[in-house]
Amino acid sequence: MKIMNYFSFVIFAVFLFTNINAINIGDEAPNFVLYDQNGFPHSLREHRGQFVLLFFYGRDFTPFGIRDVKFFERMYQPLKQKNVVIYGISNDFLKTHQLFHEKSKLTYDLLSDPDKEVIGLYGANGWFETKSISVLISPDGKLINKYCDGDVKNYPLLALKNLD
Repeated sequence: MKIMNYFSFVIFAVFLFTNINAINIGDEAPNFVLYDQNGFPHSLREHRGQFVLLFFYGRDFTPFGIRDVKFFERMYQPLKQKNVVIYGISNDFLKTHQLFHEKSKLTYDLLSDPDKEVIGLYGANGWFETKSISVLISPDGKLINKYCDGDVKNYPLLALKNLD
């Protein structure tokens, strides 16, 4: 019985503290520097004056990863017309991102976060892989909305609605 209580406590503690530092709506989005599929650095600060839509996804070349990047690719042009920069973020390495970006024919950049630092800041840490969530950041650097209801195909549509 004591082992079961201890195990339950450990599971609860891990769940509680995994996303304790995640930012919330209205918070200042922390600056970061991550590298894209071609090895070029990108920072949040360089996009002041523009909306930024970050979406976090599990892994390149997985069914969920393929699904997520396609949803955002379909909405890329309408979002771009509203002055939105889109970045997909996972903890895959640059070489994997480069192959995945090329095979998926994406028009936006994929950023590599192998240490999961940015992934953790936005509360996208999962038990086994990165959670599929998205965040919309205002031109002044504040978090406008966080999309994490589980229906990823709606995230780019919801972001577009938030801009109207």
